[in-house]
Amino acid sequence: MNVPDSQSLETQSRKADHIRICLEEDVQSHSTTNGLEHYRFTHCCLPEVDRLCINLTTKFLGKQLGAPLLISSMTGGTPLALTINHRLAQVAQQYKIAMGVGSGRVAVENPQLAETFAVRKFAPDILLFANLGAVQLNYNYGLDQCLRVVDILEADALILHLNPLQECIQTNGDTNFRGLLDKIAILCNKLPVPVI
Repeated sequence: MNVPDSQSLETQSRKADHIRICLEEDVQSHSTTNGLEHYRFTHCCLPEVDRLCINLTTKFLGKQLGAPLLISSMTGGTPLALTINHRLAQVAQQYKIAMGVGSGRVAVENPQLAETFAVRKFAPDILLFANLGAVQLNYNYGLDQCLRVVDILEADALILHLNPLQECIQTNGDTNFRGLLDKIAILCNKLPVPVI
């Protein structure tokens, strides 16, 4: 049995904090908007369209999607994250939309947490994305670790997220961003699933 090291426990604690902060604190931006307030749509009472003829389906990476939507990389690595990921996967399956989970780094560091990412049984047909921080490629992560997170999820692709600002301001963040583009290119050539 693997015993989590202090780094793994810190990562796990940080993941739990992300959820707690979103649930308990005011995280809503009060000054930045999505820009939609700048648009006014003209009312069209005779649109000359049959709504039932509108088809939002599309194909991406060989999978049929019910709409061009993605439940983006959210969470993983805690008991509450397991519940969140399972529920999101069920919704994604119901509406045939793509889904990504949070960074699988915590599952690589502590394999006992892999179940918090394993959502394929709840969403057998959707386009599913595994996720790792690209910066981990500078911290002893390579093809094997990337394959591991893809395998845990039975994922169709791997998202490498890029978050240098968060890493710089986060306690014990990973801040060596040099040479990542070359490492990503090498990974893209070796990984058997697409890299996003």
